[in-house]
Amino acid sequence: MCDIRLRPGITIDNLLYSFDREKYEKEPYVLLLTVMGGELEEEPFEYISKDIWHFDTECIEDHGYYVAIAQRMSDLAGGSLPLEEITDYVDLEEGEAWLSFKLDGKKIKWIAAVEDDWVDPKIFSQFAELLIKRKTGKRFTYYDLGGQDCLIGCSAVKQLEKIKRETGLNFAWLT
Repeated sequence: MCDIRLRPGITIDNLLYSFDREKYEKEPYVLLLTVMGGELEEEPFEYISKDIWHFDTECIEDHGYYVAIAQRMSDLAGGSLPLEEITDYVDLEEGEAWLSFKLDGKKIKWIAAVEDDWVDPKIFSQFAELLIKRKTGKRFTYYDLGGQDCLIGCSAVKQLEKIKRETGLNFAWLT
């Protein structure tokens, strides 16, 4: 669907693990993309699609959480954002968090605001800006699910137009 595919080996049975067909028929695109953007609920617990991410913004608990975000953003960019040596530091009690990595041999470090266990949205804006600067023709996309979660993807202009047209969902560029 609109260049958002299941990973090899993922089947319809995997999609129907948590929701039956009738639920998908009531809100087909939102539910399908949300499930595709998540992880399998059984072994091997991998992402169902490499093209979309269902992200819960209340997720920062300890070290490694910003690393996971950086790795997933790199994966979504499909080789256009080859991050290396990704590390982070998260101490909610002390109010300190940061993310660092290398891109094209250059070390980058971003300080993250700490507000309980909520992600700092500025981190996503910085990834969006970083990808734009690389002039790949791709940008990160965003769809607000109306709660504390969203869908994040990466596409070219024509892909974004296609997903909006074919699903009726108001995906936007992540800024």
